[in-house]
Amino acid sequence: MATTTTTTKTGSNEYFAEVAEEWDEIRSGYFTEGMRDAAIAQAGLPPDAVVADIGTGTGFVAAGLAPKVRKVYGFDSSAEMLSVAKKNLARFDNVALQVAEGESIPLPDQSLDAVFANMYLHHAPDPAATIREMTRLLKPGGVLCITDLDTHTNTWFREKMADVWLGFDRTDVKKWYADAGLQKVEVDCAKGTCDCTGPSGEAIKVTVFIALGRK
Repeated sequence: MATTTTTTKTGSNEYFAEVAEEWDEIRSGYFTEGMRDAAIAQAGLPPDAVVADIGTGTGFVAAGLAPKVRKVYGFDSSAEMLSVAKKNLARFDNVALQVAEGESIPLPDQSLDAVFANMYLHHAPDPAATIREMTRLLKPGGVLCITDLDTHTNTWFREKMADVWLGFDRTDVKKWYADAGLQKVEVDCAKGTCDCTGPSGEAIKVTVFIALGRK
């Protein structure tokens, strides 16, 4: 089972408000362009797709999606992160950014062809409920693509990055997908690892999963 903590969503918001301007550099070791692009390719999106990026942060995944689809909605609970995302995504005219919590996305039922959430789920207070909310947004045949950390024991992630969960067991993720009504569920290794430096200077690699399911 996934391991939780008493870290709150408020703590996550405070952390991202503080690091928004530096986040693109911080993020570069955690999830690379190659990992992002491989995940997007696995989703199999048509060029006229309308999609959402939940927990878009500074727009890293949205930037990978925008050239490939008709419309991208980027949602994040941090106004500071979205301020940076607005600058990063200024070259795209098909991206709309809005402050919103992942548990309550302001879009109608069955309005999207795909929903993406990269490294967001471990900040969600209730991952199963968040997956249900993402599934609500999908049209029949739409795909949910989540990339996140496997279960790990680096408890300092809670203090340093305000993580609510220390990754997830893939069996739990599969169950949450199935319980939300998704089919053809696959949870496999993403194309790379989350690489960072520990509090004592040690190099740490945490494996990353990609979870795909269709409504």
